[in-house]
Amino acid sequence: MQKPKVSKESKLSLNTIVGVCAIVTSICAIIITLYQTRLQRIQQYASVKPLLVGYSNSFSDQTNASHQSYHYELLIANQGLGPAIVSDYVFYYHAKPYQNIAEILKQIKADHQLDSTKTVMLTNLWKNEVLPVGEKLSLIKIDDERLGPLVEKSDIKIMVQYKSLYGQEWRFINNDKSEPKEVE
Repeated sequence: MQKPKVSKESKLSLNTIVGVCAIVTSICAIIITLYQTRLQRIQQYASVKPLLVGYSNSFSDQTNASHQSYHYELLIANQGLGPAIVSDYVFYYHAKPYQNIAEILKQIKADHQLDSTKTVMLTNLWKNEVLPVGEKLSLIKIDDERLGPLVEKSDIKIMVQYKSLYGQEWRFINNDKSEPKEVE
């Protein structure tokens, strides 16, 4: 009696190969979907990122021989893509913290024995204040030939901690040459 011939065909059938390819394709699709979701989230956060910057304007104007005026203005502006929500702020003068600018101006006037000044306009920051995109907030605006140069040369620093609509937080310091730093 003869033994039946056993065929030595590969044990991988066409169905098995198709099944393995389908599983590999599904895993690749899941990985690509997760990566695209991550990229969309990064783009979404970047599309509403606020950016606070600070700058000052000053100029002197002499209208006639006896009258000279000096203009000084300290501003912060939101030049980002989304609103900035103020979460904390502190003003510093000679490394001492103050909660508002009026206290700093009182101290500068006391330091230099100025009893009266001309036009002075102050704006304070408030916690949870929203600075829209493009908003310029004039914190100090002085039209006084004695006080203006003193405030300009004084060491006033402003620290503003603010967040975006998604809760990301940054800290801005006006005399710091670097851009705002993200707060963890």
